[in-house]
Amino acid sequence: MTNRILDELLLAFRRLKTRKLRVLLTVLGIAIGIAAVLGTVSLGEGIRTQAVETIRASSDLTLLEVTPREVNGTVYLITPSSVEYLQTLPQVSTVSPVLHDSYASRSQTYLPIIGAEPDQISPLLDLRLETGRIFYSGTQEAVLGADIGEYLRRYEGMQIGSPFTVMVREYDEQGRPRDREITITPVGIFSPRDDRFDAVIFLDTEMVRSQKPGQEGYDAVYLRVDDHLSVADVADEVRQLGFSVGGAFEQIESVNRFMDVVILVFALFAGVSLLVGGLMIANTMMISVYEQTREIGISMALGAAEGDVMRLVLFECLFLGILGGCAGIIGSLVFSTALNAVGRSLLLSRMGGEFSGLFGDSISIITPVMLIAGLVIAVVLSLVSGIYPAYRAARLDPVEAMKR
Repeated sequence: MTNRILDELLLAFRRLKTRKLRVLLTVLGIAIGIAAVLGTVSLGEGIRTQAVETIRASSDLTLLEVTPREVNGTVYLITPSSVEYLQTLPQVSTVSPVLHDSYASRSQTYLPIIGAEPDQISPLLDLRLETGRIFYSGTQEAVLGADIGEYLRRYEGMQIGSPFTVMVREYDEQGRPRDREITITPVGIFSPRDDRFDAVIFLDTEMVRSQKPGQEGYDAVYLRVDDHLSVADVADEVRQLGFSVGGAFEQIESVNRFMDVVILVFALFAGVSLLVGGLMIANTMMISVYEQTREIGISMALGAAEGDVMRLVLFECLFLGILGGCAGIIGSLVFSTALNAVGRSLLLSRMGGEFSGLFGDSISIITPVMLIAGLVIAVVLSLVSGIYPAYRAARLDPVEAMKR
């Protein structure tokens, strides 16, 4: 059986060699389709990769913020027992429960507040002091983010080590607002982080809780994950507990969802050329069957079965698919190389040098999986396109065929 199939493969290859021009045009049609699909997908993957790397370079991917769940408009705060459970998650290295609040200065500057334990929040966020020291537990001392610290020091006379008055808004029984003054003592300013924590004032947990009477739980919990590759798994586990979870990984998920749609749309348009290639294969094989009707009839009269005839036609399609797929892969590699060599400089010349960090060294990325997928698509397309011509050839009447 193996020798028979090898003989049929050799025969199919010889038959293709007798129609070199037609085979060349058919292979070219397949190659253009494969190159178009791989080229568009590689461009989309390149843009996706550069966007994700930009997010990774500018964001803290291993930091997650867990927030309370809301049921029928009621927010259920995170309990101490939930915090303890979060600490047991295998990929989580550090946990810091926090309280959120907002005060105002006497000049009505908005002051976001985070209440946390200093020995937890500082290592978790990798907070580095630019001046002063960290606050102590059980005190009304504060450490300010870089931006809010610079603003208060420059425009409102705040000084490190000196008491600073802030306003806490409360509401009376009739719902009317009133401001109550409290005093905090800034003891340090953190170095710039280029994120939202630069605009936050950090205070001790119990100090913030004392300004929120009746609140027992926490407004949020910050988690530090061991590895950015485990972030998605930890986020899924947290969601299963009924909490919401946020972080820089959401930007990557958004980019991936958007690029999936873009790549799909591009691939669909490029797939039109694949459809044309498939029609070319079907047309080529139909003409081949018509031209070799007499030979097929003689073969069937000499004992060739319908399966033998079908295999012979499909083997020809197989060779066309392999040749077209290989040519398409070469074309896609050339396209990707040219795009990386010329396309990047062209885009930067149009968009400006400030976008140079967005595209990196490559705007088109082709992976081995993509190349294998391109070859598989070419072969499958060729075989599918050859089914009908093979069926027509196998159903020929030997007597009528030999008369032609």
